[in-house]
Amino acid sequence: MSLVKRVANKAKSKAPRFAKAVVLARPLPLIGEEKPPAGPDFFFKIVIDPTDPHLAQVESPERLEMSKTFFARGGVVCLGIHKPTNRTVCKFWLLAHSPLPSEKKLGIIPIRLAHDEAYLLDLWTHPDFRRQSVAFTLVYELAAYCCGERYPHIRWVYCYAHEDNEASLNLIKHVYGMYPVQTVTEVAIGDLYVDVVPGSDHPKFGPFSKKGRHSGDGFSVPGRPRTGPDARDYHHKDGWAPEPYDAVVCDDWWWSGPEWFDTDHPLDADGRPATPETLRRPSP
Repeated sequence: MSLVKRVANKAKSKAPRFAKAVVLARPLPLIGEEKPPAGPDFFFKIVIDPTDPHLAQVESPERLEMSKTFFARGGVVCLGIHKPTNRTVCKFWLLAHSPLPSEKKLGIIPIRLAHDEAYLLDLWTHPDFRRQSVAFTLVYELAAYCCGERYPHIRWVYCYAHEDNEASLNLIKHVYGMYPVQTVTEVAIGDLYVDVVPGSDHPKFGPFSKKGRHSGDGFSVPGRPRTGPDARDYHHKDGWAPEPYDAVVCDDWWWSGPEWFDTDHPLDADGRPATPETLRRPSP
């Protein structure tokens, strides 16, 4: 390939790409009876560890390095594993904090989350394992763990899909029971960088607005359909009950030891104050 073509291709890959996106929401916790079984050939992992071998199967080394900040600030990822082949065939990330402006370059869109909100992103299922309830069960395993144990204060969860992706919208609305609350225009540059076009949020009270969500009575998220095919009763006749999860929790990345504010800060091999990269400590 000539130099001119290489330069032209690189310039084309860096050109901004615009897409209309729909933001959807639903209340938590989930109703226990909603969770379907994926079958005996699959198991699920809640991962808070960038060194997890199953996570490394579906993420690049660069993305694993960037995920350290994500995990350190409270994010988790749920993986679906195919037992016979020990392959990761499905993944879903959950963000429980408003991302920093610098995280746009990591592919995390700048959503503004309230204390009782979370955001689902980056759902992926291997083409050979689609339409087998793997992704469906994955989402409910993630929600059962997060609502019952890790984030008991979360009451609302968001996700978004491109407006022209009819299949994803139907899945999110009719299977996950989420409803549209806002539309935005997304701009993506290169492989990872993503942002929202200023002023494209509609209506002006939602997770992508300047001040975030403006709650009504009962701290509800506006927009819930009360009639028609998308109407849904989120209450259970017997009330809410914590849903047990079957997923294995993998958080071996966390270790005990001296922290940054300790008086006796550990030194690395060169005699300088050590960083997590220069001083490896065993997991407890």
